[in-house]
Amino acid sequence: MGNVTRFILALMMVMLLPHFVVSFSIKTTTNINTDQSALLALKAYIVSDPQKMLKTNWSTATSVCNWIGVTCGSRHQRVIALNLSSMLLTGTIPSQIGNLSFLTSLDLMNNSFYGSLPDQFTNLHRLKHIDLSWNNFCGEIPYSFPKLQYLSLRNNIFAGEIRSDMFEHLPRLQVLSLTLNKLSSEIPMGLFKCKELQVIDFGYNRMMGGILPKEIGNLTMLRILRLGGNMFEGVIPYQIGDLLNLEELSLCNTLLKGHIPPSISNLTRLKILDLSTNSLTGVIPHQIGNLLNLEELILYSNMLKGPLPSFISNLTRLTTFDLSHNSLSGQIPSGLFERLPKLQRLDLGGNKLSGKIPLGLFNCKELQSLILDSNRLEEILPKEIGNLTMSMLEALDLHNNLLKGIIPYQISNLTRLEFLDLSNNFLTGIIPYQIGNLTRLRFLDLSNNSLTGVIPHQIGNLLNLEQLSIPSNMLEGPLPSSIGNIIRLTSLQLFNNSLTGVIPHQIGNLTCLQLLDLSSNSLTGQIPITLGNLRYLHLLDISDNDLSSTLSSSKSSFQSSLANCRELSYLSFARNPLISGYLPAFIGNSSIPLQYFDASSCNISGRIPGEIGNWNPTNLRYLGLNGNQLEGILPLSLVNCSELVVLNVANNNFSDTFPHWLGMLPRLRVLILRSNRFHGSIQDSLTNFSFSKLQMVDLSHNDFTGLLPTGFFQNLKALKEEVGYDSEYFSYSVNLTIKGLELEFTKTVHMPIFTCIDLSDNGFHGEIPKVVGELRLLLALNLSHNSLTGPIPPSFGNLAALESLDLSFNKLSGRIPSQLTNLTFLEVLRFWNNNLVGPIPQGKQFNTFENDSYRGNLGLCGFPLSKECRNDERSQQAQDEEDNGNGIAFIWKVAMMGYGCGMVLGISIAYIVFATGRPWWLVRMIERDLQNKVSSWFGKKRE
Repeated sequence: MGNVTRFILALMMVMLLPHFVVSFSIKTTTNINTDQSALLALKAYIVSDPQKMLKTNWSTATSVCNWIGVTCGSRHQRVIALNLSSMLLTGTIPSQIGNLSFLTSLDLMNNSFYGSLPDQFTNLHRLKHIDLSWNNFCGEIPYSFPKLQYLSLRNNIFAGEIRSDMFEHLPRLQVLSLTLNKLSSEIPMGLFKCKELQVIDFGYNRMMGGILPKEIGNLTMLRILRLGGNMFEGVIPYQIGDLLNLEELSLCNTLLKGHIPPSISNLTRLKILDLSTNSLTGVIPHQIGNLLNLEELILYSNMLKGPLPSFISNLTRLTTFDLSHNSLSGQIPSGLFERLPKLQRLDLGGNKLSGKIPLGLFNCKELQSLILDSNRLEEILPKEIGNLTMSMLEALDLHNNLLKGIIPYQISNLTRLEFLDLSNNFLTGIIPYQIGNLTRLRFLDLSNNSLTGVIPHQIGNLLNLEQLSIPSNMLEGPLPSSIGNIIRLTSLQLFNNSLTGVIPHQIGNLTCLQLLDLSSNSLTGQIPITLGNLRYLHLLDISDNDLSSTLSSSKSSFQSSLANCRELSYLSFARNPLISGYLPAFIGNSSIPLQYFDASSCNISGRIPGEIGNWNPTNLRYLGLNGNQLEGILPLSLVNCSELVVLNVANNNFSDTFPHWLGMLPRLRVLILRSNRFHGSIQDSLTNFSFSKLQMVDLSHNDFTGLLPTGFFQNLKALKEEVGYDSEYFSYSVNLTIKGLELEFTKTVHMPIFTCIDLSDNGFHGEIPKVVGELRLLLALNLSHNSLTGPIPPSFGNLAALESLDLSFNKLSGRIPSQLTNLTFLEVLRFWNNNLVGPIPQGKQFNTFENDSYRGNLGLCGFPLSKECRNDERSQQAQDEEDNGNGIAFIWKVAMMGYGCGMVLGISIAYIVFATGRPWWLVRMIERDLQNKVSSWFGKKRE
């Protein structure tokens, strides 16, 4: 019976098997077609495929399982993995991606995908691995993947808060990387329920608004914790010591404060500890000496203090030791480095360490970078530094210490050295010629020492040198011609020495040179014609030498060679008394991208060539011609210099009307026309010229006349509201009369600059326009030595930033407006020699000014003057201001009240005033006389 049953079942299976095969085949084909459709939809959403990976490979002519980046399962032939990483693809993700229902791994990293992920993305319930890093995805972070173990969304633009319940749907998560996004929430408490987490990387988001939760100690399987670059506050929780499996802890660049917790000693597996750029205080805890597996200890930029701990020598596996920019003090322990054979990078710069450099340091044979700058290290630079002969030392930075003595020649043993900075010390003696052995050197800075002797010709052996800086020493002798061998040199600074001789023509071999500063030496002879080979030169300064070449427009060979410097953007002959003659003809060469031209304080005479504005006007940013003997008018071609920021032609002999057309320059910020012969009214022809970016205006010591230009003040938008500016790369010097002193300001052009208006020593008359009070960003205003009349505008009380106000030597009248007491930053006030009357306002800054601020105003009274005010003067101050402070009002009051001189004299004065058209000279004369008599009368009454 059993055999019969088995026979019947076998027969049925044989009969039904073809139907099962057909059915399974149809189902599989349908499912693979679904996957194919989803991938073809993804291909259609890709707008850029420069390598044509998908365009040529994803074709319906072949099986989906053979497409590039696609992996299918062996059992059911469904797509289980999609890896399109680093294919330079650009596009978005279609909703059909949710149909890849068997997908377990998705890797799209390092492409340019953008936009938000579709809602259907959460249909991929089998996903274990998601890597979307290094793209431009935005929107919400995907979640609800119950099998997900790896999630990396780093370097995208996901923003906003992390959902509080997100991690309840990710129970198996092991790796979470959200670094370099724009997330702004606190750390969700649900995160600490993911017990299998091994890596958390939230670095460099905008996470803030709370402390680092103590619940972090619940994640006992954590190996890597990176939370740097956020705004966590408070202290490092003690529970951090519960993470016994931790190998890397990075809490750098946050707002953490307090002490480093002693519990950190429990993290015995820790290899990397980075707590840099916080506000941690106290001493370095000795428990760190228990972290015997530590390889990197990085605590720079905190407020740690105390001595350098000797227990660091226990960390024998240490490769990086960085405690720079703290407040560590005391000496460096002599035996600190003897047990650190693997040390590669040591940075203790920016502390208060003193004493000698320990000799044991030079036994660290694997040292690559030694940085001890900006401390108080003293004594000599030890010759034992040469013991690092076989080391890998590439960088040695000892600048800004108290080191003295000579540079040991043994330093030449460091043949792998690429960076050497010994600047800002007290080193003496000569530059050892053996320095020529450092043939890998790229950066050499010996500036601001007391080095003597000559520059050794072996310097020419440093063929890889890119920056050579030895200014502000006492070097003498010639500039060696061998310097022309260093053809990779981009910066050469030898200023402020005592170099003599000629500039070697071999300097023209330095065709990569961008900065050449030989100023403040005693160089003689002609400027070599080979300078014309320096096609990339951005800065050339040969000022303050004894060079004999002239800037003749017809005879100088120098000018023709300089015209070959096609990349020249900075040219300075400033303060070189032997540079004389005319401005060079090559100034009109439009192929030279000049950005900075300074010929100030030379002996240049004649007129500015009309072609000046053709000198590649798209690049000229600074034009300094001040302190010469130039004459004539400013050439109209300057309007072509659309990038001009600074124009300084002070202290010349220009005779011109106000160059209103300069208002066409869209970036002009500094206009200095001081001490020339400019004349006429500024009011004329200002209608179409805005000067909207102007922030520093000096028109003083000229012959301007007419009314103060209301329209000009109205157009100064940069003095009314904050204006953004691009960074610049040059400095300039201007002389300004500020706070009662003529000062030289050297300004680097980074906005905002010192804002000021100086119209002093001209012939302006009439009243001060009220619109001046709208320039709320103005720091200094000087209208002195003119013929201005009328009252001080009460609107001056709106100049909230004003620090210096000089209205002296005018004919201003009326009372000092009480609104000026609002100027809380005012330091200098000068109202000398005007016709001001009435009480001096009291309160705030006005209580700090002495009587010298008001001298020459006989009608003023009250503190700080010894002259007291009458009660009627105090009570009627508002009425006097309503009368605009007119001196006639005072005379009528004196006349009508009959003080001292009686009614008859008062009526007579009034009659003369009205009958003769208000003769101000008579009014002032009588007013002063009456004031003296009234004061005398009151004095007698009090007696």
